Amino acid sequence: MKVVVLASGGTPTNILVNYLDDAGIPPVAVLIEPSQSRRALLRGRARRLGRRAVFGQALFMALVLPVLRRRGASRLSYLRKVHRLRADPLLPNRVTSIRTVNAPETRELLKKLAPDAVVLSGTRIVKPDTLLAAGAPVLNIHAGITPQFRGVHGGYWALWSGQPQDFGATVHVVDHGVDTGAVLQHVRTAPESDDSFVTYPLVQLAEALPVLVDTLTTLDRVGTLPEPVPTEGPGQQWYHPTLGQYLAGIRRGVR
Repeated sequence: MKVVVLASGGTPTNILVNYLDDAGIPPVAVLIEPSQSRRALLRGRARRLGRRAVFGQALFMALVLPVLRRRGASRLSYLRKVHRLRADPLLPNRVTSIRTVNAPETRELLKKLAPDAVVLSGTRIVKPDTLLAAGAPVLNIHAGITPQFRGVHGGYWALWSGQPQDFGATVHVVDHGVDTGAVLQHVRTAPESDDSFVTYPLVQLAEALPVLVDTLTTLDRVGTLPEPVPTEGPGQQWYHPTLGQYLAGIRRGVR
């Protein structure tokens, strides 16, 4: 089976590729785009959300996130160990650098590779022309239950909203929207008391990776994806928390 990973660099992508390797589905190519600059990200958010919200997000990232990362480091290491998630850096010969997932040359490369499936990991929004160029199902693990918790940090927002039953991940087909594609499976789980904003995504990823492997195995065996799971309504798109929202979450017992 020819699987292509279309990704941004970093630990989650390393874990994904290593997991596929260990499951006997080594990607034939790992195409990695550079991360967007923080300035570009904040500028785009300001257009969508307004400067006040973005200022609050910047305060959260500057004042709270570094502390959470330091405190969560040992927990992240434990989770990787107990779930056998290898974060080993990918060898240079495994990686092909691309300008962006939506660049014309990326589309041409996808056509040349002719994959049976494409798996995303942390990319910017993939445009319809790129999805079409893939010529195969494009799959993603979303760190949240869709459509209720589209966007980012879906597990955190489920807890923040008083819906712990919707802490989990979604394996879905990627379409032109933001986490709006057909849902193949919801994976619900629960964090431990020592988990926090920085460890929730790994808890979710650990539970969803076996489902992704099962999905790819089914596609390889029978030539089609599993039937989509019925969902209702467009749900809501969530963004990074502001400092005020995070402090409100602390008062609700959400870290």
